Amino acid sequence: MMQYIGVMFFVVCIVHYVYQAIILPSFRQSARDELFVLRDKLRARLIEVQGTCDKKTIRAFKEVDTGINRSLNRLHMLTFSNFVRTTIHIEESSKEYEISRKKFHSLLDNAKDETPLETFHEVGKVLHKVLAMNSFMFVVYVLPFVLAFKFIGTLYRRTKKATDYMLDMTMVARNIKPAYEHVSNERLTA
Repeated sequence: MMQYIGVMFFVVCIVHYVYQAIILPSFRQSARDELFVLRDKLRARLIEVQGTCDKKTIRAFKEVDTGINRSLNRLHMLTFSNFVRTTIHIEESSKEYEISRKKFHSLLDNAKDETPLETFHEVGKVLHKVLAMNSFMFVVYVLPFVLAFKFIGTLYRRTKKATDYMLDMTMVARNIKPAYEHVSNERLTA
């Protein structure tokens, strides 16, 4: 038994190493390349419209460009645990975050060119894929425990339902006289 556990542990270690050292960096590099392409398209469009657009539109271009640059250097930080920490921090400082978010989105919505908004959405798609890939092994590690708890919960509910049914039947059966008792009483009186 211990040999099987040791082999399973060894296989998990190998899979974890291959995923963390080979697959994940390759995927992040691919995502980084996608972000570079999006940033280059954004900058090319900014150069085209720079003389004809108002300051808000140019600022929208620059804000999205800054966001892409920040994302390029922090792809490894897009994990489930950091997502949870960020969500908790946002809930604690919800007013500040909401003001900042509304300001940014109004800047994108009021821009004369649609390129910053479209690029922002494309960057979001890339970052969602990176978050999913960075968190994949966490899901794989937690999945057996979740399935075990789910199985135990289902087993408990079904057992409880069956025992409740059996209890109800015994309580109902107490109040019903068996058919043979009814017949024997009639024979005695006859």
